[in-house]
Formats: sequence, C-alpha cells, structure tokens
Amino acid sequence: MKKIKVSVIMSEYNTKEEYLCTAIESILNQTFKDFEFIIVDDCGKNNLDEIVEKYNDKRIKIVKNDKNRGLVYSLNRGIKEAKGEYIVRIDTDDIADKKRIEKLYGYIKSHPEYAVVSSKVVEFSENKKLGILGKEGEKSKKDIMHGNILIHPSVIMRKDAIEKVGYYKDYTRAEDFVLWCDLLLAGYRLYTMNDILLKYRVNPEDYNKRKLKYRKGEIKARLEYYPKLGANIKDYLYIIKSVISGIMPIWFVRFYRKNFVLNK
Repeated sequence: MKKIKVSVIMSEYNTKEEYLCTAIESILNQTFKDFEFIIVDDCGKNNLDEIVEKYNDKRIKIVKNDKNRGLVYSLNRGIKEAKGEYIVRIDTDDIADKKRIEKLYGYIKSHPEYAVVSSKVVEFSENKKLGILGKEGEKSKKDIMHGNILIHPSVIMRKDAIEKVGYYKDYTRAEDFVLWCDLLLAGYRLYTMNDILLKYRVNPEDYNKRKLKYRKGEIKARLEYYPKLGANIKDYLYIIKSVISGIMPIWFVRFYRKNFVLNK
C-alpha cells in the first residue's frame, strides 16, 4: 500500500455551514494531492456526514467522538488516526491558499532540521482584510514567551515529533503555546516561512474570548512553562500584559491589534 505523505487534521464543532464548506473545499482544491483529510466530529449540531457526502472525495475520513470532548482531545485523536508522516492543521472557518500544502511540504522536506513549519496568515473578518499575522524566522524560547509564535492553524508538523512530546496538553486556549514549549524543551526547532498561505477568520464573538475569564488556561500555562524556558523578570511582564489585555474593553483590544499586532 502506498504510504500517505500528509494528513490534514480538522476538528469540527458547530461551525457555520458556509464557513465549514469553504474550509473543506480549500483543502480539497490543493495543488498537492497526496494527502488524507481527517475531520474529527466533536458531536455538534452539524450533520457532518451529509455535508461531506456531496464532495464524494475518498481522501476525507470522518472520525466521530462518542460525545463532545473538546478541541485538544479531538486534535490528538486526529493525529493518532493519521497515517501521514506530516500533519497539516486547519480550522473549520479558515481558508487555505491552493498551494498551501505544496509549499509547506516542500519546505519542511528540504529543511529536516525543523519539526514544525508555519506560514504567515491574512487575518480577516467577513470580506474585510484586517492585516498580516506572523513573523518570518526561527522561533526561540524568548520568541515564544514574547508572543512571536507560530500561527496554529497554519502549520505543518512532523508526526513523530508530536508523538515524542506527548501530543497536545489540555490547557484551555493555550494548547498550541504548550506544544511549542514542549517541542523547544525537547530540542526540536520551529520556523515561520515568509509566504502567506492561509486566511485566518476572526469573527466578532472571538474578541469576547480574549477576556480574562477565558485566559485562565493561557496564564496557567505561562506560569508553569516560563521557569522551564529560563524566563527572567522582564519575560514575566508578558504574563502581566496578558492579564491587562483580558480586562480591557473589547474596542481597545481591537484597536491595539489593528495598530500594534497586525502587519499591514
């Protein structure tokens, strides 16, 4: 049996059907064809079987959880089901450039020193471009602590590296941050390409999730991992920054991201 090169992993839970279909189609229409597409059904309201049936594409494999388990469980299950040497992530409301997998796979194959490679992304809301997210280059422990991280749904990852560090850990809204930390601590290397290969959707309600009550998992993860990463006093200021951001009005968070986080 021919070995699959890439497994695309998506976790679905109550995504607006229009967004979900657009995300699925952006993967099926890739120039790179040698992949399987694992969609983990986390027991939401959508009839995923019915949605996927219309595509009649044998590369799609639906894995259904026994009950709603959450993102971390679903991603880990998808990775464990994967037959590919490499894992490509995408969220259910994002849109992949048609050459996304081709470029990611080509880069990580020609740069085996990296365990994870990401791209830059266009952040958008509805049809409005908000800016570019991500900074080119290799990521150090300092980068990760200071917010210069890989954009989670834009990455390609070596499956064996993810297995060796114990998969995603269950930190609410910080599972990607913890994974990058675990990989760096294990001696793996991370890199962001200069290419913009994903449209990263930000819905208005997403800003509500930036409030302090939703940041507990992130703050807990930072407090646990910063000592392991060799943080100094200045590094801990980034935790304070996260707390302050969580108590600021939503309009101010939007303004700050637009003017100080996103590249034009």
